[in-house]
Amino acid sequence: MRSFIGAESPPITYRVSHREIARFNAAIRGDLPPIESDPALEDGAPLEANPLILRSFMTAPFDPPFPEPFHDILDGGSRFSFNRPVVAGDEITVTRKMTDVFEKSGRLGPMLFKISLVSYIDGKGCLVATQESTTITYGRRTGQASW
Repeated sequence: MRSFIGAESPPITYRVSHREIARFNAAIRGDLPPIESDPALEDGAPLEANPLILRSFMTAPFDPPFPEPFHDILDGGSRFSFNRPVVAGDEITVTRKMTDVFEKSGRLGPMLFKISLVSYIDGKGCLVATQESTTITYGRRTGQASW
């Protein structure tokens, strides 16, 4: 598994539209007004996204796939670094690079920690943001019966 350190996922590119930003921003606010009534869609100015919209841009799986030994998963947290806002019209290319893999024992038994760096690059090749994330897997071994 340590051989995956330095491995990168294939890139995926997302086009950010006014409509997607309006829907995401409304969901964050907790209300879902009709998208067509969002004034940000009418004024023609570049619409800035809530920075957490980047969490909705999924990365591709590693190729070959990471040999995951455990069935259960926890989000160990993320740390973002933002260089500029995401705005409507952006094309954002997302890749994930595995930076560390290690095992620890805890009250849940053996746990595998995977640290990765997600990069968000715009259409001009400029870094928009990075996300350092920790994924923890634990519990029964993959393929093991749950009873």
